[in-house]
Amino acid sequence: MKRLTILAALATMIFAGCNNVREKVLPQISGKAGEVVIVIEDQVWKSTTDTIINILKADVPGLPQSEPMFDVVRIPNSAFTEIFQRHRNIISCRIASDSTASIKVAQDLWSTPQIVLQIVAPSAQALEQLFSDNRDKIVGLLLKAEQDRIIKNYSTFPERQVMDKLAKATGVIMTIPKGYTFDMDTNNFVWISHETPEISQGMFVYYYDYTDSLMLTCDSLIAMRNRMCKAYVGGPSDGSYMTTDMHEGITTFSSFNFRGHYTAELRGLWRTEGDFMGGPFVSITQYDEKHGRIVTVDGYVYAGKKDKRNYMRQVEAIMSTMEFVE
Repeated sequence: MKRLTILAALATMIFAGCNNVREKVLPQISGKAGEVVIVIEDQVWKSTTDTIINILKADVPGLPQSEPMFDVVRIPNSAFTEIFQRHRNIISCRIASDSTASIKVAQDLWSTPQIVLQIVAPSAQALEQLFSDNRDKIVGLLLKAEQDRIIKNYSTFPERQVMDKLAKATGVIMTIPKGYTFDMDTNNFVWISHETPEISQGMFVYYYDYTDSLMLTCDSLIAMRNRMCKAYVGGPSDGSYMTTDMHEGITTFSSFNFRGHYTAELRGLWRTEGDFMGGPFVSITQYDEKHGRIVTVDGYVYAGKKDKRNYMRQVEAIMSTMEFVE
């Protein structure tokens, strides 16, 4: 009996070891951030192109110019060789007349960290309907995979000094990657940023006492954002400062529960009053019940004429790690 127990333990260790080896031998993903490979036969693609493209290449909300949600590379099954199998985001579409329409999610089939959406339908028409009915799910899964990769990379190379200063100054914990600096710390306003000659990415963290739920409305949050930016975020010209671009319909508001906290989100464009700079921003505001305060993390990008989608996703990934110090 003792010998069998030892053999069973060895078998378990060997099996676990094999799994670890498999994880180690998987190659790293290929492809650019925001890129999706869709594997679908020519005839099916012809009859479903408009629907699929409208979903995957819809405009990213809150950017100053049109940019697609994803960059799409379409190939037939015959071209789905090893070079494409290593891609970061794959949607594999298959028509089987005896099948039931379904979407299955697989992780790390051919590379890591990889997501593969396996979509099966009995006909091209059913496939198209499946895409339409699951638009938010498909996009959400791909966006989550992109964000998780960014967070994993940032967690590997964190800027500990900035993280510690942020936590001490504001009571907010976030995973801050290398390259960010701690730029300002007032009584209730902190500014951190990553600057290059052409691009600026940054976040403001500010907080104030909670009095009632009206403080979490869209108008109240925009008013507070403008007040804080005017006071602390000066522009390049004398007397200039950041503010919210208030053209009708540009700024959107949504609310949801995030890690047990009511969370309000603003998304839109910022501009510089008294100058010509501008770009996208997103802010998340939470009610910190333990300390009786409202806390906002406001992320922005300035990138001139460059595309801004991926830069904003990097900022949002950092913001998604927000927690309060216990």
